[in-house]
Amino acid sequence: MSDKPYKKGAKKMRGKPFDEFHCFFIKDFRKGDSIRVSVKSKDERFRKGVVTGVDLNNCLIFYKTADNDDNVTIINHIISLEDFKEGFLKS
Repeated sequence: MSDKPYKKGAKKMRGKPFDEFHCFFIKDFRKGDSIRVSVKSKDERFRKGVVTGVDLNNCLIFYKTADNDDNVTIINHIISLEDFKEGFLKS
């Protein structure tokens, strides 16, 4: 669910403003922040991304990765949140 791009007309996603442990709040996320997003894959535990937008009404976080510019996730899939870091996606 977290790696599918959000498109108009598609089934609408909606998240909660807080993660399950109350570590993050949706308003903590800003465009340009560096994040790590958990993924369900045998090859990788998480994916690095840079926040491209935040939907406060539906509590969605839009982000880009080194491979894809069009990703969306909910706050429960966020592992870490950091200020902008130069070269974050390449490292």
